Amino acid sequence: MKNATRTFLLKLLEVGQMTRSSIPKSALSEIERLTTQGFIDWEKSGRGGVYKIDDRGAVISLLKNTGYHGAINQLTSKAKAVAFHKDAHKGKDETLLLMLSATQKVFWHNNGVSVDVFKIGQECGIASFVIKEGDDWQTDNPIALVENKDLLVNADQYFKKIKFEGTIIYYSGWVSKRTIAWLKTIKNTSITILPDYDPVGILNYLTLKKDIPDLEIYIPKNLPDLLIRYGDPKRLETSTDRKLIEETKDEKASLIYTLLLKHGAGLHQEALILGD
Repeated sequence: MKNATRTFLLKLLEVGQMTRSSIPKSALSEIERLTTQGFIDWEKSGRGGVYKIDDRGAVISLLKNTGYHGAINQLTSKAKAVAFHKDAHKGKDETLLLMLSATQKVFWHNNGVSVDVFKIGQECGIASFVIKEGDDWQTDNPIALVENKDLLVNADQYFKKIKFEGTIIYYSGWVSKRTIAWLKTIKNTSITILPDYDPVGILNYLTLKKDIPDLEIYIPKNLPDLLIRYGDPKRLETSTDRKLIEETKDEKASLIYTLLLKHGAGLHQEALILGD
């Protein structure tokens, strides 16, 4: 049975009757066959007609052997996509999962609930938020976005060196559109990105800054020395489109890119802990 046919039958079980125009073209032949076989009925109504279930038990039994047959409203979006399309990727991701840590006592507030991220980190290693529709997480403390997990897990070591106090949020390589949309809702605090110092990292910064104009990027004072001592030429050997970087008027992005080209290398952000 085609997914379109199964979807139509599930909806028909739910609402009781449906018009012919509501049947996807790919399901027409199977619906007509099921009508001939007596699983569903076609009844004249006005200028057209409607399909109704003739043998509800038989249809449910049929669906049991061809896919999901339970209540649609009990499914998550991803589960519904598997039930109807056999592909979870066709379901809308309705939540945002964030991993956080903190360098000091940091409170986040959401609709009357307050959470100390630092305390959670001390007890559990890191904290996590599942951002859902209707949430309004806010904090008065600065936020640092980090590309690599080591800075999240060992925030006390890295950020003592950097002299940053606040929340660290891990974005894992590239800041997603969903994360950007959420960051735009944050009020009354500063946001700084700490990427790898390579074309991808600079592009991440410039892309995010389009939506968050006050975004800052952390540039260590000893970046030239770090590039000389720990820079990796392979960090420049990427297929990243550099047009946006080369044409940008952002002084900080241009400064970093100039240093990368000058020293012929990029730098993993974990090098930040290595400076004298």
